[in-house]
Amino acid sequence: MDGRFLACYEEWLGIQEADLDELLQAISTQHGSRERSEAELRELVTRCMRHYEEYHERRRGLVRDDGPTFFCPPWCNSFENSMLWAGGCRPSMFIRLIYSLSSSGLEAHLDIPAGRAVGSHGEGLVGLSSSQLARVNELHRSTLQEEDKITSQMATLQENVADGPLLPIVKQRQMWQWRGTSRVENGGGDAEVEAAMDEYTESMAGLVQEADRLRVETARTLVLEILTSKQAVELLVAAKQLQLSVHECGHQRDLRDGRGR
Repeated sequence: MDGRFLACYEEWLGIQEADLDELLQAISTQHGSRERSEAELRELVTRCMRHYEEYHERRRGLVRDDGPTFFCPPWCNSFENSMLWAGGCRPSMFIRLIYSLSSSGLEAHLDIPAGRAVGSHGEGLVGLSSSQLARVNELHRSTLQEEDKITSQMATLQENVADGPLLPIVKQRQMWQWRGTSRVENGGGDAEVEAAMDEYTESMAGLVQEADRLRVETARTLVLEILTSKQAVELLVAAKQLQLSVHECGHQRDLRDGRGR
């Protein structure tokens, strides 16, 4: 495995840990003697989002070099890999976290009277207004539509593997076996296969980049446009704790089951 891939991911985990510590400190001061101002919270949220965008920008160059690796990255544990969608988390996961943190599902939000807030103190994301919920709901719908498009493109790409030139190569191999000859003796065909795999690799890289774009756009819209700074801090804490917990627990399971290092 190229060391750049592992270094990029481990650096991101370190940034996640540092950002989480600062976010948790911000939450604790909200209940202490010194409550952080709206401007301070907004600056913290903006900085966390900038780190998220910078991470995906670093990924972009690596994805171009080896797109298929991101569909089952060796730097992730087996449990993490089982949850991946197009090289990362589903963008709609951010929205599902909001519903979970507000202790209400999507269906419960649809008939709320105008201006009425939902949630109660102590339930995480509190005071979501009906206008916020309407915007979250619309973002959820559009994000799911974009996810479906990318999923459909992935399915088409996988199905196309059975088309030429890979399928003719399989038939050629069968013919060589019947004749008792080898690929080398029959002039190879490797160039044709390599060209097909290069095209497939490039297409997979494009899908990961498109999925990364959707991940960043969804998070940015939620955190910087829909939620208040305090709500955004709560969401970022939950998202980072979820990723870090899955990483740590999955790693321990791999060690227990004789996988990983």
